[in-house]
Amino acid sequence: MLKQLRQLRARFTPTAADANLPAGASTKFSLRELHRQNPNLARAFTWSTNPVLPLDQSPWLNLGCGEYFFDDFINVDLLPQVARVFAWNLLDIWPNEMVGKVAGVLCEDTLEHFFLNEQICILCNINRALQVGGVARILMPSLAKLIRYSTEYVPADEELLHATFGVQTGADALNMGMRFGGHRWLHDEESLARLAALCGFSSKITSCAQSTVPMLDKRNLRDETNSLSFAADLLKVHPLDLLPLVPSAVRGARVVESAGADATLYMATSDRSTVEYVTKSPIPVDVLSCINIRSANLSSFDEHNLKTLVLDGRRRDKPWYFDETMKSRACMNLANRHEVATMLRGATQFSRLRFSPAAREGQYFTLGGAELFVRAV
Repeated sequence: MLKQLRQLRARFTPTAADANLPAGASTKFSLRELHRQNPNLARAFTWSTNPVLPLDQSPWLNLGCGEYFFDDFINVDLLPQVARVFAWNLLDIWPNEMVGKVAGVLCEDTLEHFFLNEQICILCNINRALQVGGVARILMPSLAKLIRYSTEYVPADEELLHATFGVQTGADALNMGMRFGGHRWLHDEESLARLAALCGFSSKITSCAQSTVPMLDKRNLRDETNSLSFAADLLKVHPLDLLPLVPSAVRGARVVESAGADATLYMATSDRSTVEYVTKSPIPVDVLSCINIRSANLSSFDEHNLKTLVLDGRRRDKPWYFDETMKSRACMNLANRHEVATMLRGATQFSRLRFSPAAREGQYFTLGGAELFVRAV
């Protein structure tokens, strides 16, 4: 895929003549045409709104279920393997029609396949979807158990990682466990509890089989006797609101075409194009869970430090850089509460976001709205 993206950039690098085209004129590159020719590649730069799920059939969700679905749940997965499973992308927009309609969520061996801020975004969306007092049941590999396992590691013929992958040392065993199957961010009990609190939940550690909610009890896929996993019931204690923002100004870029329901393709006409978002009233940092800005730079797969964020004009000389390697999707530009506090340098609230989606003139980028998850009043 990286090779395709580099060929794409070389093919569609704007010429001097392109940069001088009047607003609204066509250019060499069309995301619509790319989507027709290679839809999987085009989807790397766009997003959509997930379909409304039939919660009248069941108010219980099984997220990232793979082929292990339950008849009394609504089962969803990124790549459904059976007809009973709905196609859903946890990092796409969740429909407002589902807010407050879900009784409970089962999420096993799924959350660890996302980076930390993506996990925060997913849990914020789960919070909004849950009814008051609803529970999200999370099962995942335990970082604490994995560390203990690696410190005692002995390469033996009957040992799984040694027999399967030839692992020789505890450090390699730790890294294999961290990355095995696409793992991106593991937790222990303390870190999951902190993550849960940031997203409006309290956390209760349980065994893998037993839940505090009868409907979620004994739904796990494994015998935990020799398992490196752990489980927790996350109880919704603080409802969250989603504050959607549309760009109030775009500078140093021109529109190329519409790229979806709420996405537009731009080409930068100057270095460091800027996009501004303004809230209706100041947002206190202590009620914020996270910020997400929907935007993908078509150069982000082989260049880094392309996108930046400044809040209320603070430290414009040292903006916040989004790490393109710490995301599963190019369009996710996330900052959690603690990172926002770092950006504000002691200020306790903000109302203006100044986002830069492109580092240099001639870069193409998609742009949509900003999403602020905040504690409901």
